[in-house]
Amino acid sequence: MRVLIGGEFTGKIRDAFIRYGHDAMSCDMKPSLVPGPHYEGNWEDIQHDGFDLAIFHRTCTYMANSGAKHLFLNMSKNGGLNEDRWLKMGRDAWAFWQHMETCPIPFVAWENPVMLGYAQLMIGKPNQTVQPWHFGTDENGRDNTKKATCWWLKGLPKLERTGTLDGSTARPEVHHARPTKDPEERRMKRSEMTPGMADAIASQWGRYVKEQIAAKAA
Repeated sequence: MRVLIGGEFTGKIRDAFIRYGHDAMSCDMKPSLVPGPHYEGNWEDIQHDGFDLAIFHRTCTYMANSGAKHLFLNMSKNGGLNEDRWLKMGRDAWAFWQHMETCPIPFVAWENPVMLGYAQLMIGKPNQTVQPWHFGTDENGRDNTKKATCWWLKGLPKLERTGTLDGSTARPEVHHARPTKDPEERRMKRSEMTPGMADAIASQWGRYVKEQIAAKAA
């Protein structure tokens, strides 16, 4: 099965699919951090190349609910609208919606953090919201963190929990991430995919799509 991971340069989901025997490729404007199949460029260049399943991580900067205060000047409604921010939010939301409408790949999942209600008016509500700790078994492990992850799905079932944690010990490290000299460094750290969720994505959606392909061919 051919799998495209769009907006990934860490190789975490790509390599999880490869471990399950799939032909997976990551794609990002940045080079891959680790060796593996990777296209450095725009996913629109390759999304028509016969992939069976795709996972897309669209840029969330202007649509994330965590940035709601930036929609207004001086970060206050009393300051008036930040028109440039609203325009960028609207453009990104429209591009998200358009991609969901036109993406040629039959089975697709789009990921983003909790989104502004304004953006959801255009895109629609997510099919599922999960936490990294839903897929963790070790209180001290990388999965035991709090970070609501939303999924918009086409042709795919919701992810099922694979962990044993209940969230009571989940660390809020993503929310408490300190500012860095390079804002992009902080953004990348906050958006990092945890190993348990990556494995669940590859095992569950990989198995499901493989079964659907086999059933169609029978």
